[in-house]
Amino acid sequence: MKVLHLPAETGTGHNMRALAVAAKVRTLFPGAEQHVYLGSKSALFTPMFEALDVHVHTASDQQDHANTSQLTRRFDWTSYVTGYLNRTFISGDRMLAAIALIGSVRPDVVVSDYNVAACLAAEISGVPYVLITERYDFTLGQIGNAALLDAGFVLDDPDEIDTIRTSLTTLFSWVTRRARVVLTDKPSVPELDRGTPVFEAIAAGNGHVIGPIVRDECAADPAPRSEIDARFGLHGAEYAIVGFGGTTMFTENKERMLRAYLAAFDQLRAGHPDARLVVIGRQTFTEEIDGVVLVDYVSDWHSLVKYAKVVLSPPGWLSVTELAVMDAPVAYVLSGRDEYHEREAMTRLDHLGYTTAIEPDTETLLAILRKAFDEPETFRGRASEASRAIAPTGNGAEAAAKLIGQVVAETSAGREPAEAL
Repeated sequence: MKVLHLPAETGTGHNMRALAVAAKVRTLFPGAEQHVYLGSKSALFTPMFEALDVHVHTASDQQDHANTSQLTRRFDWTSYVTGYLNRTFISGDRMLAAIALIGSVRPDVVVSDYNVAACLAAEISGVPYVLITERYDFTLGQIGNAALLDAGFVLDDPDEIDTIRTSLTTLFSWVTRRARVVLTDKPSVPELDRGTPVFEAIAAGNGHVIGPIVRDECAADPAPRSEIDARFGLHGAEYAIVGFGGTTMFTENKERMLRAYLAAFDQLRAGHPDARLVVIGRQTFTEEIDGVVLVDYVSDWHSLVKYAKVVLSPPGWLSVTELAVMDAPVAYVLSGRDEYHEREAMTRLDHLGYTTAIEPDTETLLAILRKAFDEPETFRGRASEASRAIAPTGNGAEAAAKLIGQVVAETSAGREPAEAL
């Protein structure tokens, strides 16, 4: 069996899900030959994939979408389709590159993690594909014009935005229908998802909610607290973790969030003078701040999380699923209303019962921190109850690997894929 993983090229979450699936494919099908194409963060992920004996192919024009603004305030075809989608999810250049790679590798199956160009390339190449998606539709399909206006975008022609939205949903519907299997780690909320392509795929039988697609490490026992203290300089203190990485539409939102986090932490220390703050920011820090640990990225963060009083995280879905498996005391924070790509996730997380805050000021963040430090059992209990809706069963990566193997076996036998596991 030969598997080609083609995760979307917009950040670490898609790569991390591909890594989790590749690990389970290696366990369940030890003789499988696996390849992956990394369009972002290849320096970080290449050794991780190579440790699983996965052949790594990399892009020469990688871009860190966490540190570059993606949109302008004017929302139209030129800014959104030409300036953003054509550089990320829907790209003729990336589709042709994927076709070339498929022709070189000659896989039995392509596994696309929300990579529409990869799905199109697989279909054109006559290779079956499995679609893994954290979204039930393109984001714009679940965000109306009123929400865009509320976020401060300028819509010169609302009809044009409606045309983009309809076209994207038509494309995503085709991609989900042509996929041999559609897999998602996001539990459906009918009032949010009814009528979306993935919701319809689930109803049709080729779509499946399989639970968190995460690495085994997320559920593993943590390293001793002494090791975490030594690594991050925490000295046995109670600490909070805040993150503001991930793909961002406007870099000024990240900069504002960092200032707000630091200001809230400074006020928290009036009542908790020994507290520490770990800031994970997907960027290089040069300053030193008393009581604050600044780090770029922590790939093995499960031990760090499991000793924390609270995690304030952006709603990137890979982080959401990992934190749910860890049963972390988490609240979700969206840096700006104009980070439109995560508005749907924030609405879903609010429906599920998490503490959420959109574009919070210092006082809002301080209130969350104080709740977590002063009433830890209440705060953790609320997060745990919500997390059970996301992670009710085992690791979805194993279910994904089994279905990938099933697609290959049934394609080889000339049959359609069987029903879900």
